[in-house]
Amino acid sequence: MPDQAEIDSRIARIEAALGAAMAAVAAKADAPDHSAELKAVEAELLVARQRIVTLESEAKEREAALSKAIDRAEAAEATPAAPQADVAALESRIAELTAARAMDLAEMKALLAELEPMLETANA
Repeated sequence: MPDQAEIDSRIARIEAALGAAMAAVAAKADAPDHSAELKAVEAELLVARQRIVTLESEAKEREAALSKAIDRAEAAEATPAAPQADVAALESRIAELTAARAMDLAEMKALLAELEPMLETANA
């Protein structure tokens, strides 16, 4: 059985180690505050989501217009006496709307690609 001096020595070593550990914890720098950055990213995310909603709405409107143009073009094709200028104008309009829709989709994809890193950062 250890004598009192040995027990006191062990207690002193434990207290010294505990004191050193507490000093190291106290000296350790606090984690940096990223709340301002997070708020900025959240604000950007909100703006981006609003932009996505706007783009989706515009895409739906253009898709409806494209559908109407296609219907008119099909009706013009079904009518044998339709002037060729009207058909050409409709085909031109269809091409314009199709290109606009492709551009809208590309913009949405690019916006989503920009948002993904922000979401990963915000969720980290």
